[in-house]
Amino acid sequence: MKRSLMTIALAAVVALSTMTVSAQDAQPLSDKQIELIKENVLDNLDHPSMEVRAGTMQLLIELKNNYPTYDFNYAVLPMMETLKNDDKAEFRILAALALYHLDSDLGRFAVERRAKFDDNPRVARHCSALVRNWGQSSFSTDLIAETQREL
Repeated sequence: MKRSLMTIALAAVVALSTMTVSAQDAQPLSDKQIELIKENVLDNLDHPSMEVRAGTMQLLIELKNNYPTYDFNYAVLPMMETLKNDDKAEFRILAALALYHLDSDLGRFAVERRAKFDDNPRVARHCSALVRNWGQSSFSTDLIAETQREL
């Protein structure tokens, strides 16, 4: 219990610092900050709490937007696991969106596979929209309009 509270508190601190940084010019992260972020992201992606995992995936999207040159590829494999195996379609869609923002070849391959082979049509539609727009900088993260167009 104490460990999970500490993890949630640390994730909140990182999220708040990220929001503060996004309001200003993004200052470079120190090596210690990068290592702490990596450690916490990996721990949080394996956390049993859905809220912690969802918050971590959203945090990765924000971090990649604020620090596009930093390497967040350490988070790709855990998110691919979520994309493939999570019971909740919402989490699989969020994992696909995070993989889209991290823009790795391995992540793209995983999203393409889910677009073709996912049993849930909603997940498959969202993954298809992400694959179609992969590499375009003007893509909106609001997939509602894209989904409505496909229906």
